[in-house]
Amino acid sequence: MPVVAWLAAAACGHKAHAPEADPAKVTALAAKMIDDSPVPAAVRECKPEELAAPVEVTFRTLRELAGQKPGTETEQAEWINPHDLDTPAARAFVETVDATNKREVAARLLAAPAWLVYRVDLVNAPMAIGVKELKTGTIGMRLIRYDRAAHPVCVTVFNFQNTRAKTDWAISITNKAYVDAAVAKELRDDLTAQYLKLVPRGVPAPAR
Repeated sequence: MPVVAWLAAAACGHKAHAPEADPAKVTALAAKMIDDSPVPAAVRECKPEELAAPVEVTFRTLRELAGQKPGTETEQAEWINPHDLDTPAARAFVETVDATNKREVAARLLAAPAWLVYRVDLVNAPMAIGVKELKTGTIGMRLIRYDRAAHPVCVTVFNFQNTRAKTDWAISITNKAYVDAAVAKELRDDLTAQYLKLVPRGVPAPAR
């Protein structure tokens, strides 16, 4: 659900004053998750049912929740951190300018018993970023589950690639010294689509 529609639906559903919380606590919680981003060996592997949580965010959105500007590295680019993976409340917190809405969304985020962070660690996809290296694009990432105090609970490593058809098509028409911008975008769009299609999501999270 788009953030604006989610906020409107939430407002219409209010029969009493919604709980509020200090947005600074969300900022601090997100910053703590960023600081404690464990390697797989540091915690156990997630069980399938743990690959869903009441709050789910890409690492780019986590940076925004923490009041930090997303990095310039490809791993934090918007195209490989799709908002479709973000809980609407998380995007609402980032995007709303209304103080009351922000405090209400903060309360929802802080009440969540668990968060799941989608952190991209490797973008080995040269053609998708305009570099003429004729190979299949590969993305490596971690799914990190945190408890409500921002302690890491478990980690799952996940990798995915451009489809064979899209890769073959891009290679077949790349006959210049560079990769056309339109071709690079097609490959990025394909990687985003594969991400959303293949990433393990666990059991459905509670209603957002």
